[in-house]
Amino acid sequence: MSAELELLQACREWRRLARAEAKAIRTHNWDLLADCQFAIKDYQSVISRLTVEARNEWEHAGLDCAARENHIQVFIHDLIETTRQNQALLQAAKNLAGEQLAGLGEAGRNLKLLQRSYGTTHVAGLTT
Repeated sequence: MSAELELLQACREWRRLARAEAKAIRTHNWDLLADCQFAIKDYQSVISRLTVEARNEWEHAGLDCAARENHIQVFIHDLIETTRQNQALLQAAKNLAGEQLAGLGEAGRNLKLLQRSYGTTHVAGLTT
């Protein structure tokens, strides 16, 4: 298989992983998210290597490198945009989790104040 075909296949796989990453964020599947991010990191280095190999193939074959690169850049720009969207989704999820954590902290503080105002009580043999 030529480096160009391998490069296109790697871009398609990265796109598939980025879409799975978005789904993982929306469904709060953090294990899947971590797996996708790990795999995407590997594909970034593969794509860099294959881009160099494809350029060498194009030059050796006397092909128009600029036209070929433009074709590949369409994939790359799509991947960059998908990555930005995923980062925005993840930031929104992080912000929501922070708000929920703050709300739980406030509820915990209120509960402690309530417990102090009523003193220690015994319920079914437990001290609260």
